[in-house]
Amino acid sequence: MQKGLHSVIRFEYVLRIQGETVERSPEGHPLTILSGFAPGLPLGLEAALVGKEPGTYQLELPPEQAYGPYDPAKRVVVQRAQLPDEPRLGQVYTAENADGQTLLYRVVALEGDAVTLDANHRWAGKTLEYHLTIHAVRPADAEEIAHGHVHGEGGVVHGPGQ
Repeated sequence: MQKGLHSVIRFEYVLRIQGETVERSPEGHPLTILSGFAPGLPLGLEAALVGKEPGTYQLELPPEQAYGPYDPAKRVVVQRAQLPDEPRLGQVYTAENADGQTLLYRVVALEGDAVTLDANHRWAGKTLEYHLTIHAVRPADAEEIAHGHVHGEGGVVHGPGQ
């Protein structure tokens, strides 16, 4: 049964970039989302899920529908001494950019005293290739929409009075 904007969707995925598998849902453990309330998904993926029936699908999301274009201004080089601890590749630091916006900077290179930090998402500028299996779709109930998350299987189970 096809559902609208606020649907509970249970699915599995394999994410490839340029043919290489970079991420997948845990095998045998489909994700369950409430569409319209899935901030962990790229907007293009969430939009592509809305209205789909159970089945298998393949889709490509260009950077504009995924994690955006790569922004060279979000890549900076700092001196090791400017960091609060000894940096490691992949380590994440929180800092404000020139506009006062808080960003997460990932260590992407270490060369002598120079540390390259990048606040772009690791897949910014990339086309994402999703291979999806949608297992179930149902309308969200009013309480799920009010709470902004799925209840029951694959979601939150509230205790009495919650």
